[in-house]
This record gives sequence, structure tokens and C-alpha cells, in this order.
Amino acid sequence: MTTRRTFLKSSAAAAVATTSLVAAPAILRAEAPYKRTLRMQSLNSGEKLTTTYWADGEYQKGAFQRISWFMRDLRTNTTTQMSPALMDLLWDIDQLTSSSKPIYTMSAFRSERTNAWLAARSTSVDPGSFHRLGMAIDITQEFGDPHAVYRAARKLNRGGAGYYPTRTPYVHVDVGPVDSWVHPAIGRRDRDAEYKAQLAAEKAADAPAETPPETPDSSNS
Repeated sequence: MTTRRTFLKSSAAAAVATTSLVAAPAILRAEAPYKRTLRMQSLNSGEKLTTTYWADGEYQKGAFQRISWFMRDLRTNTTTQMSPALMDLLWDIDQLTSSSKPIYTMSAFRSERTNAWLAARSTSVDPGSFHRLGMAIDITQEFGDPHAVYRAARKLNRGGAGYYPTRTPYVHVDVGPVDSWVHPAIGRRDRDAEYKAQLAAEKAADAPAETPPETPDSSNS
């Protein structure tokens, strides 16, 4: 049975840039349909992807391999396992918006090198960004109502949500600790440390308790 604790462990392991997919948990929600399909288009590469990433109670390994490539770091051409929880968040956001357009993606996975390069050039980029872990993505959808994605993300309240009303408005969403902001404000810079502390606490809770040493029985002496 998959718990948030076991998922967080698998998400932490996903920080290594690789095209391989660790077996994802199978989570069946009573209210969910038998499959979940994402329809996406990259505004940077122009690539399109329509894939059913979850079907009949299971995440689909082949779909996640395609998603990882689609959401690769275009500067370094490297990939990582993208978080299943992030895909669920995108799917739920898409259900809450009225747009019939695909989800337009901008920045998904970022290598440490790329994130450091961006952070050195902009204070709005978090050095500890969840993009590095495959747990964040910048998206837009309905250009006539760019705020719609942000409203949906705030309603779901399952991680970070930031709205950037720039020339091409977009929304940052991630599945780290809950936070929200509107540019030029920035998200909390301690969220990555909070996430690591949470993982460490849950790892400690899972560790078997140490058996105290036996006390000699004085009655036998």
C-alpha cells in the first residue's frame, strides 16, 4: 500500500538525472476514472505529447519515459524521473480549468547546472528549486485567462503555486511544501530544507527501534 511517506522516498531518489523509471506506485482513488491522459505542448521546443500516464489503477512506465524526455532540461539535454504526484497535479488542474487547450509547458526538469546558472541571473529563481528534483513545472494554458491555472493550483493546495504575470504569463506549480506567491514576490526559500527535514523525519520513523541491552538477572548470581 502506497503512503505519502513511501512516495516522498521515491521522489527523493528521482533527483538523479536519468531516463530510467523507478517503479511508480499504483494509487486507485474511488472517484478517479480508469485512466488519466495529459495533453501537452512545449513552448520552447515546439514538441507535443499526449500520453495516458495512469490506467486501471497503475502508473504507466512507458508513459513516464516519454514524459521524462518531453520535460527534459533543454540546455543540457538531460532528464530525470518526473514525480508521479506532479503529473496528478497537472491532471487535476486540467480538470478544474474550462480550457480545451493543451497544457503549455515552459520549464520542467532543470539540472543543477542549469538551475544555478538561472539563479545567478535572477532573484526570482530559487537555488533550491524543486525543478531540480523533477517535482516542479512552469505552465500556462488559456492565454485569454492566464490566471485560471493559478486559481486551480491554489484551490488544490498540494504544493507551491506562483503566478508570473509577465509578457507571456505563466504559473509555477510544484509538489513540495505548500506555498503561494505572485511575482515579483517570491516563494519561501526554506522549502527545500523543509522537504529534506520531512524526508529525514519519515526515514527515522521507519527505522527499526533499537533493542536495549539485556540486564543481567541478579537472582541467578
